[in-house]
Amino acid sequence: MSTQLSASEYLGASVFDAFAFTQTVVAGDTVHLSGMTPLRGEAGALELVCPGDLRGQTEFELDILRRSLEQAGARLADVVALTVYTTDIDGLTAHADLFRACFGAAPPAATWVQVQRLLHPGQLVEITATAVRR
Repeated sequence: MSTQLSASEYLGASVFDAFAFTQTVVAGDTVHLSGMTPLRGEAGALELVCPGDLRGQTEFELDILRRSLEQAGARLADVVALTVYTTDIDGLTAHADLFRACFGAAPPAATWVQVQRLLHPGQLVEITATAVRR
């Protein structure tokens, strides 16, 4: 089973078709989430959310994570692994409170990686996750 939010909330079907991926795939009790980006809209007309604002982009992506999990019958507490890609690791660590607020006292296994560039030139962060529905 695969699910995805609508283009008005996040990315439209044309984006998933163009890049040949699905946002959320459920395999048994495991929920796999593709990298969430600070973008919304359709292929060829993507809007960057919170340009130049690492905190705002991260908040947007964590909200997409939460809503995608809910659509798949899971919740943030079900996340077991998280990978965060950023073009500014120092900036991201300054916003670690966002992750603490999402995951509380039982955070998932996580890896934070600094990269040279992400899909959109103004993109500062991308988050991917795996959850196990309980």
